[in-house]
Amino acid sequence: MCLVVIAYRVHPEFPLVIVSNRDEFFGRPTESLHHWESNPKILAGKDLKAGGTWLGVNSQGKVAFLTNVRNLKLPPHSNPKSRGGLVLDFLKSSKEVNANQYREEVLRTAKEYEGFNLFVFDGGVASYVGGDPLQSEILEPGFHAVSNANWNTVWPKTEKLKLAVKQVFDSFPKDQDWTKNVTTEFFHWLANSDLVSEDSLLPDTGIGLEKERYLSSIRIRVPGYGTRASTLVFYGKESVEVVERTFSDPLSNEFTERREVLSFNES
Repeated sequence: MCLVVIAYRVHPEFPLVIVSNRDEFFGRPTESLHHWESNPKILAGKDLKAGGTWLGVNSQGKVAFLTNVRNLKLPPHSNPKSRGGLVLDFLKSSKEVNANQYREEVLRTAKEYEGFNLFVFDGGVASYVGGDPLQSEILEPGFHAVSNANWNTVWPKTEKLKLAVKQVFDSFPKDQDWTKNVTTEFFHWLANSDLVSEDSLLPDTGIGLEKERYLSSIRIRVPGYGTRASTLVFYGKESVEVVERTFSDPLSNEFTERREVLSFNES
């Protein structure tokens, strides 16, 4: 994932809501959101190159997502492990492994990976680990945003999407039709491709000003690279609903939408 806003314990019926875009090269082989045949308790997309995932949920009530940390000013890792395995390993773990335990485990092995931000939620506690320099914390209720820098780092697109998500929360009554009503609004904002107009507001991650410009929008649209999927997660008390729009071309507005519901159980 490359841009995520979460609402943690803001809605009375949905303790976690995720609004996110995944940015990636369109040539990287990927399976979109599906129930994994190899592990039916997992609902996630799949990176067919390395075998992991960027965002997923499971029937035990666990959720995890990951973004990369972009800092080309640092030397590259000599032999990194796949970061998508961090999400997958949490989703595959037994119910006895909670978010805090997993966060501590990742802290011990973080140097084995290129830079990342990892969010894990076990139904009770939400935790974060990652960034540069490495950070770790238990999250407080509220709205949080992350892109390719440390958790809650203020970038124009993270602040723009976070403000939009807050406004959507405030605009619709939290009734039985809430998820239906907000889905269209969330996807509207995730499709926003306006670039930042003031260069002084852009981060400097070592990729040069021109690239910082075209990566500054909520939805990235560059030939061969950009937003491949927009994903919403509504984590309820007995189940989780995931709605995903996938794009086959970064420059096209056409998409395929899939909606899945996964009920929680104790197994």
